[in-house]
Formats: sequence, structure tokens, C-alpha cells
Amino acid sequence: MSKFSEACAVLETYISPMNARAILTRAVRAEGLAPETLSSSGLRRCSAALRRGAALFVSPSQLERAMEAINSICGSDSMLVEQCVLELRGEHDIADARARARRICTTAQASAFCTQKIATIVSELARNVVMYAGMGSIEIVPSNTRPKKIRICATDNGPGISNLDEILSGRYRSRTGMGRGLMGIKRLADHFDVETDRNGTRVVAEVLV
Repeated sequence: MSKFSEACAVLETYISPMNARAILTRAVRAEGLAPETLSSSGLRRCSAALRRGAALFVSPSQLERAMEAINSICGSDSMLVEQCVLELRGEHDIADARARARRICTTAQASAFCTQKIATIVSELARNVVMYAGMGSIEIVPSNTRPKKIRICATDNGPGISNLDEILSGRYRSRTGMGRGLMGIKRLADHFDVETDRNGTRVVAEVLV
């Protein structure tokens, strides 16, 4: 059985055969590959697009099980890149995000130093979302392209950060700690970007691993 057929069989456990084939075909072709010659490494390359497509039809828990099953198709020497999107609504979600970040770092074979940096960034971003916006999400995406990196993106629909320039300049001193948190993330990350307005905030941090 081809890798395409094996992956389709996994997806069909959770969604209709028609949708399974359509999602996988779209993901494969987006990478410039052909379904009939799909290899383990090709399937790995398609993982992010495949996850996004499947997420439209299944619950987060089903999605994780499906991706783990597809991961096994690739073999231990060609693991699919694990990534996740977590909803943030309370303190327990902060701990979950930190734990998931460490798991992804392990899969990506990140060093202990990089793992600690990434776990700290995820924890700080998740805490900011919960404390200042009430709810939002955080996405953790590793990349096998060179140089290898892990990208963290936190998004919320809160009131925004009105004094962002002051915070990032290092002049701001907050009793709640938000200024220190963002500055700490900026120092830890190899790439850092913030977009904010009255409709919400999006923070992106990347760490080379």
C-alpha cells in the first residue's frame, strides 16, 4: 500500500473517504508532490497542511490521534513534525501549553537550553493572554527547514497594548509584570514581532534549535 493510501486510510477513520482524499491530495500538491509517488519524507513535509485541513472536520483530540497514527506511517527515522494549537482560558491551560512545548522540543531534538527558552516563552505568552485578554490561543510550530526553528504565536481579541513602544524600549515598569514579560520574550527569541490594536494582539517569537 502506498503512503498516500495509508494516510487516507487513517483519515477515513475520522472523516468521510471523500473529504479524507481531498484534504490529503490538496496537502500533497501544495508541496509540489504527486500522490502516487508520495514517500515518508514527502508525507512529513505535508504534515502542517494536512493538519490544518483535517482540523476543519475533527475535534482537537481526534486530530492528535489521527496525526499520531499518520506519524507512525513515516517510521522512526522520518517523524512528522508535531505542532499544536491550544485554546487559552485559564491557569491550567498555561501549564498545558508549557508541557506541550517541552514535548514538541523533545520531538524536534532541541537542546536543553533551547527547550528551556521555548518553555519560558510559551509560558509567558500564555500567561499574558489569560491575564490581560481573558482568552485566546497559542500555536507552537516546529520547522525542519534549515536553520531548524520553533515558532510560537499567541493571539487574543483583548483590548490591545496601548503603550507597546514604551514597553519594548525597556522604560516601562509595570506592577503586574507585563512589560518585563514581553521584554524577556524579546531577549530569549531569535525573532520577535508584535501586532496590536484595540481589537487584539498577536505576538510571534521564533527560536533557532
